[in-house]
Amino acid sequence: MSSLEPEPSTLFKYVDLSLPLDVDSPILGHTRKRMNPPPPNFTKSKRPKIAFGPRPSLGAGTPPTRAEDPELWEVHDAVLRADSTGTHFALCIRFAFDQILDGQRTGRWDVTQLSKTEKTHIGTLVEIWLQREFQFEDGHHLDFAISGIDVDCKWSQNIYEWEIPLEMYSDRNEIALVVWANEDTARWAAGLVRIAESVLKPMGKQRDKKRRLNDTGIDSILWIFREQPMIRNVLNEHQSVAARLAAQNSGQAAVNLLFREVQGRLINQSTIATAAQQIDASKRARDARRHLASEGILVLGPYQAHAAIAAELGLPRPGRSQFVSARVTPFSDGDSGDSAEIDGTSWRLAIESDPVIAAPRLPKVSW
Repeated sequence: MSSLEPEPSTLFKYVDLSLPLDVDSPILGHTRKRMNPPPPNFTKSKRPKIAFGPRPSLGAGTPPTRAEDPELWEVHDAVLRADSTGTHFALCIRFAFDQILDGQRTGRWDVTQLSKTEKTHIGTLVEIWLQREFQFEDGHHLDFAISGIDVDCKWSQNIYEWEIPLEMYSDRNEIALVVWANEDTARWAAGLVRIAESVLKPMGKQRDKKRRLNDTGIDSILWIFREQPMIRNVLNEHQSVAARLAAQNSGQAAVNLLFREVQGRLINQSTIATAAQQIDASKRARDARRHLASEGILVLGPYQAHAAIAAELGLPRPGRSQFVSARVTPFSDGDSGDSAEIDGTSWRLAIESDPVIAAPRLPKVSW
């Protein structure tokens, strides 16, 4: 070791990593202040382009057959073996969005509230979550090795605008896993394409020499999942409610408002955390059950007994880290439709004209 290099044991000896108690910080403040982020931007130039999935083929090209590109098809089949319905893939995309929005700390819920740097990082997070979920090995030259075949993961918030670097086709025509999702249309898609000169637009003036797919390349994509429903943050559909949540004085008031205003829809843990802006967001959800009972509102959580009640009432069944709320009223003679027995009495979903009656006590749950 050079005499100029510090001993490893003393490397941090004289570095004070603590924040003095008398110094405030937006991140580590004495009191946690709720964040009220700037409102989303709804101009077309600031939002991802509206799309619901891959367009019909223009006839410029076709995906290769199994005989023409067995490696591409092996990757295709390996992904489907691991995730035949796309459920795990959809979760990875949702996790990537939620992580970059960081609603618990920022109160944000819309992609236009992100900085330019944060937007460019979404693709990295999609790649990271896919590798975690599917346990893909590191590629020899590219992001992943799927069934021993190198694959590079490419993300774009606008479909067909994936940026392809020179190394993907200079020495060997590599395989790209192209991924796209749009929160406004609640759709996502993922496919595979073999990168070659013939599937790329001409080189532009970009310093990094990245290129996009031409019509032949777009039509050559072997889609694994197309026009899939995205797991939504319901605040995207309820923008006015989202703005009101951020303006609440406390996390509990915000979560109560969320369950009061957004009924009959599955609400994910990340959405609750965005409303609460607290670490213990699940506790705020459980406490909302008690606070809203006098308004006749049930808050059903990720438990088998609650999921059964939700199904009997005609509500979506909450899964892991999900909740659903609804106002209920006693089921009377002459009523028709779905009903559930709760605390020894039959209940149904209330309609606007029904009087407000306190919600029944839900069964004790462990799972």
